[in-house]
Amino acid sequence: MGKKSIYIIISTIITCGFLALIEHGIEINYLIKTALKIFLFYLNIRIYILIFKDFRFRDVISIEKLTFNDWKRIVILGLSSAAIVLIAYLIFLPLINLDAIKTDLTQRLGISATTYFFVGLYVTFGNSFLEEYFFRGFIFFNLPKKVGYIYSPLLFAAYHIPMIALWFSPLIIGLCFFGLWIIGLVFHKVNERNQTIWTSWMIHICADIMIILIGLTLFY
Repeated sequence: MGKKSIYIIISTIITCGFLALIEHGIEINYLIKTALKIFLFYLNIRIYILIFKDFRFRDVISIEKLTFNDWKRIVILGLSSAAIVLIAYLIFLPLINLDAIKTDLTQRLGISATTYFFVGLYVTFGNSFLEEYFFRGFIFFNLPKKVGYIYSPLLFAAYHIPMIALWFSPLIIGLCFFGLWIIGLVFHKVNERNQTIWTSWMIHICADIMIILIGLTLFY
């Protein structure tokens, strides 16, 4: 394994480890946690650029690489992802403690009924972009293909677990990890042809829209 791959794996594990510590080891609100995540993601990529000088921020968001047929495929996949989220929610609803989720959102993260709308907009468009850029645009595209398919989806799944650790039972958390791992694999596959993050980002946005709409039932 080359120096670039070793750097990416070690540095991104450290970055996600810090984010896990911030999630539960430090009592700060959602806004500050978001700012720290943006900083850590940026720092991780910036150091890589300074050392290896073979990555440009704009390359993986080039819209010129997408054709009209690509956009049609994105719409179909996006609507499908939203439907899958809704179906999964309805299936596992009897096993989900909605009160525990609301308590965690309001007390630990400081999200109220008033701020939920703004948080939802950020999660849908901003946070989804950060995750797609970091896990797909940076990690996956800069690792050897086989390593990328193994490592990036596993890190993507593990990165989310601290965020939902207080929401679900161990069984549901295990299912979430497996589901996020599968999602990571799918996102890599749909991005591979065009070497941009647009396809997975649009799918991610559609899935998050459904999640935010479901979350509205906690507050309204």
